[in-house]
Amino acid sequence: MLDPTIALSQASSRLGFLIWTATTSGADRAFIAGDSNHLLGLTSEALDTLAFDDDWPVQAGPTQRLRRLMLQKARAHGEARCRYAVRIDEDTTCWMEERVRFQENTWNGMIHRLAPTENPLALPPALARMVRQLFDPLPDYVFLARRASPGEAFHFIYANPALLKALRRGANAWQGSLPENVFTAADGQRLQRRLAECESLGQAQTLDDVLHDGEREHHWHLILTLLESDNTATPFVVGRARDHNELDTARRSAANAHRRLRHLLETSPAVLYACDSQPPWELNHISRNLSRLLGLDTDADRIGLLDRVHPDDVERLHAWLQGFSTEHRERRALRYRLRHSRGHYLTVQNEARISRPIREGATPELVGTLLDVSREAELLARLEIMTERIPGLIFQFRRDANGRYSFPYLAGNDRNLQTIDPRLLAADARLGLEQVCRDDLPGVMTAIERSARYGGPLSIQFRLRGLDNELHWVTARAQPEPNDHTGATHWHGILLDINDQIAQETHLRELTGTDDLTGLANRRRLNERLKEEMSRARRHRHPLTLILLDIDHFKRINDTWGHLAGDQVLQAIGRLCLDTLRQEDVVARLGGEEFALVLPLTQLSEGQQLAERIRQCIETHDFGLGESVITASLGVAECRPDDDAETLLDRADRGLYAAKRSGRNRVISDE
Repeated sequence: MLDPTIALSQASSRLGFLIWTATTSGADRAFIAGDSNHLLGLTSEALDTLAFDDDWPVQAGPTQRLRRLMLQKARAHGEARCRYAVRIDEDTTCWMEERVRFQENTWNGMIHRLAPTENPLALPPALARMVRQLFDPLPDYVFLARRASPGEAFHFIYANPALLKALRRGANAWQGSLPENVFTAADGQRLQRRLAECESLGQAQTLDDVLHDGEREHHWHLILTLLESDNTATPFVVGRARDHNELDTARRSAANAHRRLRHLLETSPAVLYACDSQPPWELNHISRNLSRLLGLDTDADRIGLLDRVHPDDVERLHAWLQGFSTEHRERRALRYRLRHSRGHYLTVQNEARISRPIREGATPELVGTLLDVSREAELLARLEIMTERIPGLIFQFRRDANGRYSFPYLAGNDRNLQTIDPRLLAADARLGLEQVCRDDLPGVMTAIERSARYGGPLSIQFRLRGLDNELHWVTARAQPEPNDHTGATHWHGILLDINDQIAQETHLRELTGTDDLTGLANRRRLNERLKEEMSRARRHRHPLTLILLDIDHFKRINDTWGHLAGDQVLQAIGRLCLDTLRQEDVVARLGGEEFALVLPLTQLSEGQQLAERIRQCIETHDFGLGESVITASLGVAECRPDDDAETLLDRADRGLYAAKRSGRNRVISDE
């Protein structure tokens, strides 16, 4: 039977590995399997002259001094490994891998030769597919490097798209290039040493480095990892880098954003706070500008804002806070008063909502803002006082793009006009429009549409049914705003009761157009009506006749019976004319004892007949003057196409004077 020691020695020689052992100091190192001369090109005598932690004298190139570093790591961590190149002779350089374990004060190590690679600068197909699937989608920079043969320099054999884009290189230009060809010579050599250390030690290497690509600098945080796909002499080194330029830019941007946010919070008039969402609502955070709002120190442990609420507002504030819930996270607002550090009260608007927890399992907070609205509250209070004292209604009127009307705001102290609940009018203005007089409603709607179309002010007068169920004359004056993005139009205006004003104006018009004694139209009113009727007669080609009447010997009546009796005669003749004429006819007193009668749709012959009837009525009427008989002379004229008011009056006047000259108490026409 073959001795196991001899069998192990023969197997180690054929398979190319060497096994050694030693005690803690390493002074009694012994090779228990393998041929050191065949594997390393070192005789047993040469090995005995070397210190335990020395490199082999045949180690080549950048792999020198790696064994000592490996042994130090093994003593610290229990085991380690490294790869190094060994020059067997002038023509042969081989790669070795040595694994060492330090346990129970004993060293155990194994050295074996790695097989050469057929095409070291190409990825095997299976590995290439895996690499592309893993690394192509990554935003970080990833590359693979490998030696062409033991002792030679590293070449790049893969780079993911993110790295190629950052270095502005194509995949073909990258394949097989040296680090010195991609970066500067000094940077490339430094990267070569880092790759060699990772390959030899078989452990990940982490470093920060600045690599220069032409005039550009790349501040890389680089992690190098050994990738062993098979037992080859030249393993792959995977590099994963993240550009610190982008990270630094992001950090600076975040720092600037933080500074801007802090500046905005400190300069903003609104105080930002966060507190517990449940009683007693203790503050967890409040912005520093609270010192400007209430004069309080924000560094104090307990500010006690709830203790500063005005006593009349405490109950309302507590009810508002208790209304928040995690199921309904909508924003809610409340106005109340807070005491300043100097003792006076400010009106603040508190807008808040329940926030979502930042961390899973954390308790939701109530997050909100406090804004000083004291000035606004004061102005609103003044506005309410003014609104209550204005003799009318202040309103905001809205017409939607679809033609729907509403009164979003309606306030005032005229309770007679405010017959409908403003809340109903805020939803639909038709209830208010139904109170407008039917005869006036078309004009009101036309004025609204004209103002909306052309942007002009709205100024209309109409009759509105009041609380007393009577129609009141009102005036509405409003200014429209431009259409908003929804196509709606808003008016802001005032509605005033002008019923008394209209009544006074009507009375004044009656006074200015009425004879004080008889109540008939005066000369001014006669001229207006005569022009109107003449214009209408020409437009429609209708006849028009004018009669002038003068009382005979009226001065004798005044002298005999007095002016009071004369006034009674004038009044009685006015009534006789009104009773004889139609409603559309006009009876006017021109002055003194002279009257004028305007007869629309009346020809000259018909006017003569009517004048004769009036003459007879006057002659036979009992004026209460005893046996005295009152008579009158009348002149009649029909309107001609070339007449105006003056010429028509003149022709009727000629007929009147002809009747006077002919003996009075008769009718004469100017034909």
